Formats: sequence, C-alpha cells, structure tokens
Amino acid sequence: MKKEILKNTTVKVDKSFDPFSYQNLFYEYELEINNDEVNQVLLLTKNINSIEQKNTFNYLNVLNFPVLKNLRKQVIDILDKHKLILSNNWSQFYNKNERHMVHVHNLSVYSGIIYLNGNNASPTVFYDRFFEPYFHEFKKNKLLMFPSMIPHEVKPLKNNEERLVISFNTKKA
Repeated sequence: MKKEILKNTTVKVDKSFDPFSYQNLFYEYELEINNDEVNQVLLLTKNINSIEQKNTFNYLNVLNFPVLKNLRKQVIDILDKHKLILSNNWSQFYNKNERHMVHVHNLSVYSGIIYLNGNNASPTVFYDRFFEPYFHEFKKNKLLMFPSMIPHEVKPLKNNEERLVISFNTKKA
C-alpha cells in the first residue's frame, strides 16, 4: 500500500543533524594512549611542511611503528568487530591558520580519527546531505569512526592548538 500525505497536513521534521542518535552511523571509542605514543606521532609529524597542515599521508602508515603497537592493536580489535580491515593511516598536526578543507575518503567504507593531543583543539566539522554542519568536539584519547563518504573538514585554526590526530581508512573484511 502506498502512503500518501494528505493536503493541508503539517509534517514535523527534525532538522537537527545529530549523527550519534539520529542517523546512528558514527561510532566513538575510548582508547588507552600513553605519552610515548603521542610523542612518537608528534615527532613523526611536526617537522613536515605542507600547505594546509603537517601530514604524513604520502609518507608513512604511522600505526606500523613499533612504539604504536598497543594503539594499533586497539584499532584493529575495534575494526574486527565491524568486519573491517585497516587500509591506510596517517597523522596530522595543525596549528594557527592551518586547516583541512572539506573532503570525503573515496574507496573507503569507514574512516576514523584518533584524537591524540590538543590545546583547546578545534572540532571536526561534518556535513549532512543538506550540508548542515555537525561539530564533533576534539576528545583526547577517543576514536571516532564515520562513513567515509560524509563530507568533513577542520576549519582554519585561530590559535596555536597543537591539534594532533591519526586518521585512517578501511575496507570490508
């Protein structure tokens, strides 16, 4: 049977974008990350020069470094629960005036952000299909997983925040 909306009927629509409850597509996990791991990623990332932010994307799969084996195991255990495989990963370091423009992660099922370190760090901004923003606050020692085709960005930073993250993509197992 086909549903029809009657003329002169008001339909209440929730216009807020809350991916954690409304769409139920995002996953957030607490991770155990020690200072040695954060310092290793910072060392790998801090001195790279790029236009938008310091980024190891074209250079390193940072989770393959031996000092990060504990962090890698935590990520792999989470991905196993979702029947996903880690395909690539990289670290990013942002400071004043640096940004990451709106983008998606093609050829990936889910993508992830591991929030490592930041001083009042800026949120990651996600956009729904109507391009309404959702601001996901930086949460130290958290892993946020989201569908790879959801547009997202980090707006230009106004201060030196030392915003340090590891990002990754996945494939189906």
